Amino acid sequence: MNAGPQKETASFAESGLTTRCDVEFDIDSLLLRPAAAEFLALSSSDQETSDVFGFVHQKTDFTPQQCVDALLADQHRRHGTEEVVPAETYCTFLRNRIGDGSTSFEWQIVAREFLLALKAADSTSTVALKNFCTRFPEFQEQLVDLSRSDGLSETLIIDPTCSFGSGHEPTIPQGPTQPQVPAEKPFDPEATQLDFDDPDQSSLAYHPESFVHDQSSLLGGTEPFSQLPPVILEKIEERLDERHFQPDEHLIREGDVGDGLYFLTDGRVTVLSTDQLSQDQEIARCGPGSILGEMALLTDQPRTASVIATTDVSAKFLPLPIFQELASNHPVIGQVLTQLLAQRLGRQDHDALSGKRFGRYRITERLGRGGMAIVYEALDEQSMSPVALKMMSHRLVYDANALKLFQSEARMIEEFDHPHIVRMLGRFKAFRSFFIVLEFCDGVSLDQCVRQDGPLDDTQFRKVMAQLAAALSYAHSKGIVHRDIKPSNVLLTSDGNVKLMDFGLAKPVDNGEGNSSRLISGTPRFMAPEQLQGAPPDTQADLFALGCTAWKLLTGKELISDTRLTDIEDRHENWQLPDMGNLSPEISAFLQNCLQADPAQRCVDLDAISRW
Repeated sequence: MNAGPQKETASFAESGLTTRCDVEFDIDSLLLRPAAAEFLALSSSDQETSDVFGFVHQKTDFTPQQCVDALLADQHRRHGTEEVVPAETYCTFLRNRIGDGSTSFEWQIVAREFLLALKAADSTSTVALKNFCTRFPEFQEQLVDLSRSDGLSETLIIDPTCSFGSGHEPTIPQGPTQPQVPAEKPFDPEATQLDFDDPDQSSLAYHPESFVHDQSSLLGGTEPFSQLPPVILEKIEERLDERHFQPDEHLIREGDVGDGLYFLTDGRVTVLSTDQLSQDQEIARCGPGSILGEMALLTDQPRTASVIATTDVSAKFLPLPIFQELASNHPVIGQVLTQLLAQRLGRQDHDALSGKRFGRYRITERLGRGGMAIVYEALDEQSMSPVALKMMSHRLVYDANALKLFQSEARMIEEFDHPHIVRMLGRFKAFRSFFIVLEFCDGVSLDQCVRQDGPLDDTQFRKVMAQLAAALSYAHSKGIVHRDIKPSNVLLTSDGNVKLMDFGLAKPVDNGEGNSSRLISGTPRFMAPEQLQGAPPDTQADLFALGCTAWKLLTGKELISDTRLTDIEDRHENWQLPDMGNLSPEISAFLQNCLQADPAQRCVDLDAISRW
């Protein structure tokens, strides 16, 4: 075990579309946490097992964070030995154990391994960063942010029981919001259906032994198939055909109907895709261990790229009818493959959907990507006008809670009709995922505007705030709390209009009937004190965030600039209104009313502000 105090800070950032979280890894503190300390004590005993998965599996009363604490302790214990367990294995276990809401906990594992890799690097962090972005594309932007050590990032979605290095934990509301960890069901080696709609199965976990694969297994060492139990891998492997290809021979042709899945065992191939100018573009080179062709199988769409042998190639082939038979008998096969599909989409260097058509929409380019969704610009070929398509990430299509949130956003904004809220134009299911069609707005976020041009003057500020207040008042009148008001979620169009966007965290106003969530959602630096403590959704929290947003627009600086979650909580506990300086009396009064620590004291007439 490594000696001496160690502290690493990780920033959880996901480009405005989804969530960010600041996590501090204080090793000394971690090793004192009960779950970590108990596991390390057992693992050092000759009488007890050092299998962390078996240890956690038996602890049916562990909270999600306690599960992570034990896994982090095992990761720390194995570092520098020949028995290192890759982060993918820990993350797979967490997804099966925790179910929905596991993303922020997985990030702790990934970030810790990345920090260790950076420390061990002989030269620059470029190679390590590229490696981790390839392995964990859903965390690509957080990894880049972490490598730059930017400090606290944006949006936060955490379990209230999550501790953050210092041992301090956020206040947990009593009553129905207290998270309950269901007891796990006994392991069934033939269990292949992970039903996330069934609360009793949301924490279903494979016994750790199911992840131990024979070295002779072709798929046992290949992600994501290594996540499947050996009994299922055996069923797949016994149905594989041997295929051989000579140099320049096609394994797959773009546009063909998908007829099966390839597993390369020897040789190398080049992957080509036709761009919008009908020219072949090389998008990848692959070798042994690569999996090819899953996209057409999972989406019922034609092949999106060609695969050509560059050397003599040997491959195992799983024909489509056999794949469908196996996936029908063992649905978890399809669930695991969606993780691979999610990695293929939204890549920084090439996106497989560029130029593709879905009904009346032809995708032209990707606008942004986060852990929950990918946003594309597309052309509506009926109206010949641009639209924005927000596609739910394939890695979440079997996550009932994520799907519920995605569809909830669509239902909420579907009824909205306001000039200062991005309009929803439709929604559809395609490519084995879900799409929301939004109006395309040409412009920049208020955050970008302030960074580029500096603070707004009084006239500009009044115009922007009037439109934003009108949008927020309208949402509140519909019974919706946005929960993530901030400059980066407000668009300033090229014609000077304000558009409030991203209702991905929005919730109906809590009516006291138990519709609050066990997750704390929002952006720490813009969250009201009660929101950070996990209080039910309320419009007063939006007013506090509106005040923080106004301060940023007026000063160019964030009102709360702390770089740790615990420091933000301390700031709230000792809250003091900022010095209004030379602001006009009217604007000063508006800010003071928004920024009261007590939500009952936030007396803001949004309709009056909208008339500024």
